[in-house]
Amino acid sequence: MAKKSTDKILSGSQLAIATAEKVFGWKNVHKHGGELIGKKQDKLGRWRRARVPSYSSDPVHAYAIDERLKQLGRSERYLKELSKTTKAKNLPSEWATPEQRSRAALKALAK
Repeated sequence: MAKKSTDKILSGSQLAIATAEKVFGWKNVHKHGGELIGKKQDKLGRWRRARVPSYSSDPVHAYAIDERLKQLGRSERYLKELSKTTKAKNLPSEWATPEQRSRAALKALAK
């Protein structure tokens, strides 16, 4: 199955899990008690259990995707994918929803 078709299938918590793991490097992300829990590295490199921010549904956390892709050197591809997504909806890319930002980030990292 092609990457693009699998990306369309992801929704809700699946999209949040994929964004946390593939974009931000979280490990073992899963639902626990209605929240997403996973492990992330602290500043000393130790893996710590924590609540995963809702990157794909909360606008405040979604803007962290922009910065993360700059750090990874994929900002140009991300902005291109985001532009494609928002043009289809006749919106400027600055108005992209958190879900659109997550999908664009996953596509930019897949290429």
